[in-house]
Amino acid sequence: MSNLRLLLVSAVSGGLFCGFVAGFAARGTSVLLPGLGLVVAGPLVAGFMGLVFGSVVGLFVAAVIILTRPKNYP
Repeated sequence: MSNLRLLLVSAVSGGLFCGFVAGFAARGTSVLLPGLGLVVAGPLVAGFMGLVFGSVVGLFVAAVIILTRPKNYP
């Protein structure tokens, strides 16, 4: 797998996974705690921040994989 493809796949998959989990967790807390009020922006912001955080983590993981690969010189 090329380095660019590894970076893109890691960023997208990390962002989607963390965004889904963060949005789902925020939605669950607003439903489980109705005394705080149902805020539609809360789950959306949490999902977006999870997407950004997951993308950054995915990029860092891909960078570590790329930098620690053994070099094959001819």
